[in-house]
Amino acid sequence: MFINRVLLVTETPPGTPNGFGVTLKCMFREIDHRVIFTDADFKQFGDKLGYSLAQVPYHPSGRFLITFLTGKIPEWRGRYSLAWFKNNLSEQFSSVYAFVYSTECMKYAHWIAKKSKVPLVVHLADHSPEFEQTASANILRRASKLVCITEEMKLKYEQTLGRQDIEVLHNGAEKSCYEVAPPCTKPFSEQNPFILCFIGGLFSHLHGDCIEDLFYAVSQIRHKFPWVKFHLYGQRQPAHFLEDLIRGDGFTHHGIVMPLEKKFEIMKKAHCFVIPSSFNKQKHCHYRYSFPTKLPELIASRRPILSYGPKETSTNSILETNNLGIRIHDRSVPKLVKSLETLVSQYQESIDQFASASPLLMDKFSAGSVRKKLSKILSFN
Repeated sequence: MFINRVLLVTETPPGTPNGFGVTLKCMFREIDHRVIFTDADFKQFGDKLGYSLAQVPYHPSGRFLITFLTGKIPEWRGRYSLAWFKNNLSEQFSSVYAFVYSTECMKYAHWIAKKSKVPLVVHLADHSPEFEQTASANILRRASKLVCITEEMKLKYEQTLGRQDIEVLHNGAEKSCYEVAPPCTKPFSEQNPFILCFIGGLFSHLHGDCIEDLFYAVSQIRHKFPWVKFHLYGQRQPAHFLEDLIRGDGFTHHGIVMPLEKKFEIMKKAHCFVIPSSFNKQKHCHYRYSFPTKLPELIASRRPILSYGPKETSTNSILETNNLGIRIHDRSVPKLVKSLETLVSQYQESIDQFASASPLLMDKFSAGSVRKKLSKILSFN
């Protein structure tokens, strides 16, 4: 008897308040599945939803040997517990879907698929040089199906692995995003401020340079337009990042968006979204192949998007191909100021640009299209 149920193996479980959690919730909303997650930081969240934690890698201390041999932990020093597998994964699955951004999780998913004798689908949620190392590359070559999140990543792994059957699948925008009311275009004032908005992780090590430039640009433009405000939503890492800048007038950090449904209220109030991509050359690889999970949702909201970062990024490729957004490819606060001044003073024209976005583009980024494509990927008939 064919069992059409998928075992999803991932670091971050669906529904967590981050990009990966949002993506998985969107993808698997209509698919029968069970979740095994490997990052213990999400244990409390996973327990509430009935997900199973299989912490990989586990603590390497020798005192865990007996615990490992008796099947109470799934992994120890790179070895996987068959006893844990039998105790926790006795049901049948049609396939194992590995949504991964680390080699540890991918190797574990590969082992589970092998023991279960079912196809393995590997979905690379981010690019890492470790995926190109011999052991990991062999798993990617042998996987029944391989999925990447951008066309740029697909081309990269086609060349690296010699595969020509790689699929592209990314986050989609739920219907609620398309139904967000148009932004208010009444004359801006203290009572009707212009809201520049960032939603996502505020990571100093990834795009701290761009975020700081945006603060300086907004500070300057507020001398001319004092009703321009910059609202930021998301976790700061490290916690003291932007601490001094946020204290300035016109800036508000709201923290993590929870529950996720609050995001639509935030989008409704915003007039423009910003997507920063670091100018640090060491980070270029990340932005060239990765995909901001929020981008489809921001496009669906039909609000202007300010993309600030190098030209060779997946974000810029999508915006440029579809003639969308304000794109600044040089690190320059004066250019940011000039672009923001133009946006504020000619806001209706910017709104019209997004209102005329191709229906094909909107359909491509819809959650329904994403789930339809995933169903095809999971079909092994």
